[in-house]
Amino acid sequence: MNAPHSPALRVVIVGGGFTGAALAWQLARMRLPLRLTVVEPRAELGRGLAYSATDPAHRINVPAHRMSLDPENRTDFAEWLAENPDALDARARTGNGDVFPQRALFGRYMAERLAPHLRSGALRHVRARVSDIQRDGEDSLLLMLSDDSRIHADLLVLATGHPAPALPRVLSAIANAPGLIADPNDAARLAQVPAEARVLILGAALSAADVVTTLERQGHRGPIACLSRHGLRSRGHGPVGQDSDADFADPPIRSASELLRRVRHAIVDDQARGQGWHATVDRLREQGPAIWQALGDDGRRRLLRHLRTWWDVHRYRLPPQTEAVVERLAASGRLRYLAGHLLAAEEVAAGELRIDWRPRGGSSALSQSFDRVIVTTGPAQDRCIGANPALGALERLGLIAPCPLGLGLAVTDTCVALSAQGRPAEQVLVAGPLARGHVGELIGVPECAAHAREVARRIARHALLAPILRSPGQPVPAVHPS
Repeated sequence: MNAPHSPALRVVIVGGGFTGAALAWQLARMRLPLRLTVVEPRAELGRGLAYSATDPAHRINVPAHRMSLDPENRTDFAEWLAENPDALDARARTGNGDVFPQRALFGRYMAERLAPHLRSGALRHVRARVSDIQRDGEDSLLLMLSDDSRIHADLLVLATGHPAPALPRVLSAIANAPGLIADPNDAARLAQVPAEARVLILGAALSAADVVTTLERQGHRGPIACLSRHGLRSRGHGPVGQDSDADFADPPIRSASELLRRVRHAIVDDQARGQGWHATVDRLREQGPAIWQALGDDGRRRLLRHLRTWWDVHRYRLPPQTEAVVERLAASGRLRYLAGHLLAAEEVAAGELRIDWRPRGGSSALSQSFDRVIVTTGPAQDRCIGANPALGALERLGLIAPCPLGLGLAVTDTCVALSAQGRPAEQVLVAGPLARGHVGELIGVPECAAHAREVARRIARHALLAPILRSPGQPVPAVHPS
């Protein structure tokens, strides 16, 4: 049954984590002639994987005054906290006055900011997953959902965020072993780790630190080793000071080696002014899009190959509470960081896993047994299409293609999806981390909020033009039932 004729543009956002929720919030405030739907299986919008965390040891990793749904008001979350003073736990505030709340609290803030738009009907949340997508005429798409319902979309926005981690091929031999925990967000499996278990964590960045703090909170007493290619762990926050005066955009940087050279000089200059490297990296983050655009494809590939790990451990920092746990365990010898390459894995006995690895720069392999192996190697952005039925369906329709750099999906300058032939699919937009290959720095809350605002402005222009361009009397197909 068809709904009454309407000029409203049917916009469907797939994914209701931070980026999808921020985009929906932006659009709902604009009071545009559109029907806005977010398809997200979680009970509340805005939580996503990060902010649906229930472990009280997991905190936001930047101070609250720099976290906001609204890029026009960077202190919105801090203002919300001021209105809800009882929401903070006793350890949230650090010695210098910065606040690092538990991640679930930021999820609550997001849900409350979106609630008025859900109540008013300006935004609809459908709790389901997209199982398939088909063409619905020339200019629209039909989404089949896991609850057996269907939604028609004139404009589809892919905001599915980070794909799940992929199991390293070396671990395929122990894929079904009870001692392997392939998903570091599996709270039930982590809760079952014995207190004396010998634990190997593959990876050494933020997710690895989260696992360490979870194990510590649970009373784990056994040895923990973190194995990664470089053996580098995420850094903490430095003292608050002046902003860096470094300029990495003018003149433009054309190569990864030039970028590294200018960063080193900038750190020396900032240290001479009494600043740490943190100010330099913050300046890099601020100018990230301009740097990324100037590099070109070859420069981007070299940067990802040679400098990405160094960028990640300095850019994505530990909250002080987490850093304190990591430092204490490392100082006691219970936590070790190893640099090397994983070679082989085997289940040698019930509950015992043998791991072979070669230390970085070495020629001889080492072998060691563990009771648990936990994978924290990060999202498999280069495999995002195969892991998501919605993306797989769009690829079969010839509407999307993987990013050549292995960072999500290929997009135009305006984040319209590109096919394998390089043709833009005007009815498909990409928002958030899946557009990182073109945008560059697109993981943190400030960057994703600003990106959501730009995508919202593009949709707004589309929505305002749609009634003018649509032929008189053209029917609008039925949408998801209320």
